[in-house]
Amino acid sequence: MSGMISSDGRRLTLGPLLGQGGEGAVHEIIEAPNLAAKIYNPGKAKERHAKIEALVSARLHATSEYVAFPIETLKSANGDFLGFSMKKVAGFKSVHDLYGPASRKTEFPTADSKFLLRTAINLASAVANIHANGCVIGDINHSGILVSNKALVTLIDSDSFQYRSSSTLYRCLVGVAEYTPPELQGASFDKVDRTPNHDNFGLAVLLFQLLFLGRHPFAGRYLGKGDMDIKTAIRDGRFAYSERRAETQMEPPPYAPALADYGAEVGRAFEAAFRLSGRQLSARPTAADWAARLKTVEGNLATCATDKSHSYFRSLPSCPWCKLERSMGRSLFPVQYSPSAPVMDIGQLLAAIRAIPTPTVPPDPETIIGPLPTLTISAAGQAARSEKSVTVFAGVIAVAIGIYLMVAVQGFWGLALAVGAGIMTLRAKDLGLRFQGEHKSAQANWEEQRKVWLDQAGPEKFERRKSHYLSLANAHAALPTKEREKLAALEQKKRQLQLAKHMESHRIDRANIPNIGQGRKATLASYGFENAWDIQHRSVTSVPGFGPSLAGDLQAWARSIERKFVFNASVPTDPRAIQEVKGEIAKQRAEIERELANGPLELRRLSDEALALHKTPPQRLVDAYTRLKQVELDMMA
Repeated sequence: MSGMISSDGRRLTLGPLLGQGGEGAVHEIIEAPNLAAKIYNPGKAKERHAKIEALVSARLHATSEYVAFPIETLKSANGDFLGFSMKKVAGFKSVHDLYGPASRKTEFPTADSKFLLRTAINLASAVANIHANGCVIGDINHSGILVSNKALVTLIDSDSFQYRSSSTLYRCLVGVAEYTPPELQGASFDKVDRTPNHDNFGLAVLLFQLLFLGRHPFAGRYLGKGDMDIKTAIRDGRFAYSERRAETQMEPPPYAPALADYGAEVGRAFEAAFRLSGRQLSARPTAADWAARLKTVEGNLATCATDKSHSYFRSLPSCPWCKLERSMGRSLFPVQYSPSAPVMDIGQLLAAIRAIPTPTVPPDPETIIGPLPTLTISAAGQAARSEKSVTVFAGVIAVAIGIYLMVAVQGFWGLALAVGAGIMTLRAKDLGLRFQGEHKSAQANWEEQRKVWLDQAGPEKFERRKSHYLSLANAHAALPTKEREKLAALEQKKRQLQLAKHMESHRIDRANIPNIGQGRKATLASYGFENAWDIQHRSVTSVPGFGPSLAGDLQAWARSIERKFVFNASVPTDPRAIQEVKGEIAKQRAEIERELANGPLELRRLSDEALALHKTPPQRLVDAYTRLKQVELDMMA
């Protein structure tokens, strides 16, 4: 069958196959290059006929630019219903190819963090438009969403949407558990009337995956006993990134953005979307809510000074992507540096640094502070002296009594009294013993402040910072050599690079692996396992729920992929690997230059501050010296 008749009477011819699924196939239409035809498998057409007629009659295709709605019904020459025509979605790729970091490098090689946010906004706007047209997606999941290289979004499989025509409700009969809200987990979809609020849960999952590097919001480490699969976690409201960790008993996987990285409003929206529906049914954000919130984030983005592919919420103290990439040891986006940026003149910079005079050794701080002529004995010193006088007077009396007793009454007890009183009198006269602790404390404080002052007023701190900047300059000068060495190493590792590219092209989400269904694939993606290369080079048993048996299934699959690899020595070194090396070197150069640029200013400041400290010691140093001299004065007999 290649000929067919559309409901507007045109005779059309099926063209090449564009795609095939469980219900039918999608073809080009020879006479209409901008359209595609979905032709149902035998037996499926009759089941969908009435629904497609209703969708075509409603002319939904004219109300939405986001969805490939049916335009005309298609029938055979005998009048049998075959399927429908729709706009052809060319040049778009699955949203899954975008939010997975590894697949993004291949399928969306120029996409940066701002691109992900714009896609999320367009997706939310698309779903809001669908709801405004009286449809409910029902089976919302990554496979039905396509993205262009300009972050435009189109939804396909519109014939599965739930749609009401007059008194007839055409339900959505399918769903994917990982995108299904908790109140519908395990439900029979052919008996459920879907609502926009149900879609809002799946939309929130997709937005989370777009913004959080493909991580599923319910995939994480369960802090209770046993493992926690995604479906159970959704049913129990265990949002892995929630601030309600004591309640959810979940924590996120490693190397994932933090919930607050897009601002508090977005964090609260995800919390509201993923709470159990029985408690917060009305609080689940709508698609329109999401579009508005994310546009606010987009309007408050700051561009990273190190890597222009990084954009982040302006109120954050620093770029979270830089921090994440440092911890992961690899780039998440294609590094972007301005090619027109002039290379810093390191020679000129070094000359400026060396021209700054090193501070001289400062004089003794006591000579700068000078004598303290106004210092007098303190109240504590006066009190100690009065007490000493009383004690000495009493001691003299006691000694006299002791001598009298020794001579006139009892020699032994008189002698004991006289000796004891004498010792007490002599100790009372020594004020040093009384102020010993205070003096020790004052002396230690003075030594500490003196050390700090000498460090700041002398050459030591200046020399340390100068050495740091000179070492940075040396590292900068060595970057060209470092780049050449790394590129040469790539040439030597050509076989390994070809093998890595081969393994990376075999993705877990598209593979048929025994015992690895959609839920486990989502969990693997949340822990950064996207392809056969990841399985071969990292321990999959570190992922919750993946023991030796499942790890064996995955490793067997990865080995089967490796066996298909054939090395071709004539193939040039992978351009992507070369670009990664150049990008990494460029990133290091930018970081060094940004820090080096501050060198002359900081060193000049340190030199000026040191000179000023020579003339005017800081108050804390004067206070420490005054306190020490006060104690010493109080100690004087």
